[in-house]
Amino acid sequence: MNYSRLSLTSVCALFAVAALMLSGCVSGILATMAVAAPNKDHPPRVVRDEAFAKRVDALYSQAWRVKVGPPAAELAVAVLEPGNYQFRYDIEVKQNDKGRKWLEPKFDWTLPLQPIGAPKGTILVLHGYRDAKENMLHWAVVLAEFGYRVVLVDLRGHGRSTGDGIAYGAFEAKDLGQVVDDLARRGLLAGKLGVIGVSYGASTGLLLAARDARVAAVVALEPFSNARDAVVEFAHGVAPKEAAKISDATFAAAVARAEKQGKFSWSDGDVLAAMSRVKAPVLFYHGAKDRWLSPENSRRLLAKAPHGSNLGILENDDHLVLSFRLVPIVYDVRKWFDRHLAGEGDASAAKTD
Repeated sequence: MNYSRLSLTSVCALFAVAALMLSGCVSGILATMAVAAPNKDHPPRVVRDEAFAKRVDALYSQAWRVKVGPPAAELAVAVLEPGNYQFRYDIEVKQNDKGRKWLEPKFDWTLPLQPIGAPKGTILVLHGYRDAKENMLHWAVVLAEFGYRVVLVDLRGHGRSTGDGIAYGAFEAKDLGQVVDDLARRGLLAGKLGVIGVSYGASTGLLLAARDARVAAVVALEPFSNARDAVVEFAHGVAPKEAAKISDATFAAAVARAEKQGKFSWSDGDVLAAMSRVKAPVLFYHGAKDRWLSPENSRRLLAKAPHGSNLGILENDDHLVLSFRLVPIVYDVRKWFDRHLAGEGDASAAKTD
């Protein structure tokens, strides 16, 4: 659940409003917050900034929409082909006049004059909650530079995709299976298929791997292990003062109402239960200082993951820092995909925790 500063502020404000209301009203508001399409009230930069959108769209070799469902939605899909993009990436620490700090990624690239050869494989790149596929450009471009065809997807209700609501993987994993089908029909599924995702996208990628044997390797950055529990954990982590004013009973009522309102089953977002069906090895990373989704989520998932899976704990990272990070984990991620997708080198990566 990788948050921008703007959307984080809006969530805290909503919790503050909810905490002032009667408990019956609060559960309804929280339920609506949980399943509402984020792009309705928080359009991403690629929608708000025309110049940025034009530059990003020029980066993609092709882009189109895939009809998915039920429930019906259209997902925005874009492809980066292998090439030398001369990618430059850095993270700046910003601070306002009240002393509040936040991270702001800075990146640039050059369009390659020519491709660097046939793709070594195909990698699906999945963004976090309330984000868009462009929030994963740092991973997309470096993986394309490593020789992979990269496919970015706006999950339903996010970015430039449609969809009236979200379902924490219950609908989204099926959606992605339909996207992979579409890639195959278009002749774009080159070699073996890998998945990398952050937070909400990481968990959705694991649910996809549980239902689609075409997934040959997964990299999961700070996933949740159970969607139902993650909603409450995340609320307490991202807005602790506001969430503390809301009773456990009210949260439980909100979670139950969200399931009915969203017309999905929380059990379909139980990643831990789905791990018994995952055949692809998984490389997990989690920040030791993550207060939004604790590293115990990844530890639980690793215990159920296929043989050869690994977990790396980054001692100084919280949820936001890890979501923006490339170095040093990018080197092990490359080795992971090279071994499991391209049959190159040693698969050892990270340190089992």
